[in-house]
Amino acid sequence: MKVVFWGTPEHAVPYIDTILQHHDLVAVVTQPDRRCGRGRKLTAPPVKQRALQLAVPVLQPEKPDAQFAAQLAPFEADVFVVVAYGHILCREILQLPRIAAVNVHYSLLPALRGAAPVQHALMQGLTETGVTVQYIGERLDAGDIILQRPVPIEPHDNCQSLTQKLTAVGTELLAEALRLLEEGSAPRIPQDEEKATYAPSLTRADGAIDWARPAEEIVNLVRACYGWPGTWCESRGRRLKIVQASVAENIKAQEGEPGTIVEIDNSSGAVVILTGRGAATLELVQPESKGVMRAADYLRGARLGIGDKLQ
Repeated sequence: MKVVFWGTPEHAVPYIDTILQHHDLVAVVTQPDRRCGRGRKLTAPPVKQRALQLAVPVLQPEKPDAQFAAQLAPFEADVFVVVAYGHILCREILQLPRIAAVNVHYSLLPALRGAAPVQHALMQGLTETGVTVQYIGERLDAGDIILQRPVPIEPHDNCQSLTQKLTAVGTELLAEALRLLEEGSAPRIPQDEEKATYAPSLTRADGAIDWARPAEEIVNLVRACYGWPGTWCESRGRRLKIVQASVAENIKAQEGEPGTIVEIDNSSGAVVILTGRGAATLELVQPESKGVMRAADYLRGARLGIGDKLQ
C-alpha cells in the first residue's frame, strides 16, 4: 500500500521503519523546523531527519488545512498513519486516503483521549495503560478501534521509559493493523462514550510541586513530568528541578511542615522531605543552570540541612 506518515517527535521515528517493511512510504508530513536549545539553532524534527536519510519526500505545513490537502492529493495514498503529529486533520485531508486514516494512540481508548495520555496515566498512578490503533474521525481520539493491547506500568516507570515500552508495542500493532486494512478485514469497534476520559497537554505550571499534597501524588507527578515540562520547587529563591523521587518508607522524623527536610543520606545521596501525607525521597535534582546531581550533594552546596524547607 501507499502510505503517508504523519509524525514529529523521536518516539514516532520507529513507525517509519515499520511501514517500510511491507509498504511504500510515499511521503512524510511533520511539523516545521523550530529553534531550540540554548543556541536557538533551527532544528528539524526527528521524523524529518529520518525521512531525509531515506530520501522520502517531506512536507512541513504550518497548518494542515484544506489548502494543504491539494498538495497531498498527487501522492494517491491508500492509508494515512498518524503518530504524535501535533495537529488535528481537517475533513478535506481525512477524505484523501483510498482506504483509511489511522492513528496510534498511547492509551486504552476511550480512556485518556488527548495530547498527553502517557503523562496523565502516570499522574493518576495507573498500573496499566496501553496502545490503540484507531480510525481517525473528526472528534479527537473518538474514532472506531481497530486493535488494542494493554501495557503494564511499573513503579519505576517515568514518561520516557513508559513511552519507549508503548512504542515497542505500538509498532507491532501498526504492522498488524496495516495488514488487516490491506486485506479489507480490519474491524471497526465503536468506543463507549460513557467511559471517555481526557488527557490534555501539560504546561510548565503543571510541574510545580505542592509539598502539601500526599507523597504518592508528588512522586507520580515527578514520573509524569520527566523530560517535559519537568517537576520543580523553589529553593534559596531559585527553581530546583526534581528529576527522580520515590515514596519514603520507614522515616524516623514525621513532624514538621510540608517541604521540611528531615533526613539526609550522604552515602546514597537521597534526601527525605515531609509532604502533606507521608514523605518523599528526592534522589536526583537539577539546580538552575547546572547539571543533574544527587539531592544530598545539592543540599551540601546550597548549605541546606535538616529542618530547612523547600518551597
